Amino acid sequence: MKTHEFARHLEHVARLLRSLPDTELDESIAADLQSGLPGIEAAPKKSGRSARSLPPGLEKRLVGKSPAEIEAFLDSENEAFTVAHLVELARRIGIPTSKRQGKNALINLITRHFEAGQMHSIIRGTRSDDA
Repeated sequence: MKTHEFARHLEHVARLLRSLPDTELDESIAADLQSGLPGIEAAPKKSGRSARSLPPGLEKRLVGKSPAEIEAFLDSENEAFTVAHLVELARRIGIPTSKRQGKNALINLITRHFEAGQMHSIIRGTRSDDA
């Protein structure tokens, strides 16, 4: 949200509060504000595609795939992962992200994480065979 847009929201809230009686701002007034007083626009609803959340267990499904398959899956048009979905997936598997990272960077980061896990298991497997 840009600063001027935020300032307009604050001005709208200030006008709304000035129109109310000068009483303590408690749960009853807060409930009135949430229920919708005249002059309050409802927040725009998000589209269905971005509102859907990630399916549970998605990270487990990605473990068995090759890095190329993971990258193709996350970038596919059928699944339509958004940046928010990819950030959520990275959070679930414990990868730190930045707000500046784009979709391709997040896909690459997640793919490399699973690739490193596969390499780690291969290395551990050969070490246990040698011992």
